[in-house]
Amino acid sequence: MTEAEAWEAGRGVWKFKTDRALAQEVAQVVNAQGTVLAVATITGISKHGDRFALEGRLLVGDARVGRPTATPHRSRNSIAYF
Repeated sequence: MTEAEAWEAGRGVWKFKTDRALAQEVAQVVNAQGTVLAVATITGISKHGDRFALEGRLLVGDARVGRPTATPHRSRNSIAYF
């Protein structure tokens, strides 16, 4: 999966707290093993019925991609805030 494909798959459409998401500067798409697949700056949120998607600018080639996340996420919930 490319960084762009990971960002498209991970940015939404989900149920999440928009105010908490907008308080973050960067979004990371991380797989279940804790590896960063994509990093993007958050520029906004789009509404899709009762769900939302992050809007942002993909940071292609960011040094965090391919590395373990610095903030492991053990919850079953697909969205986390750090």
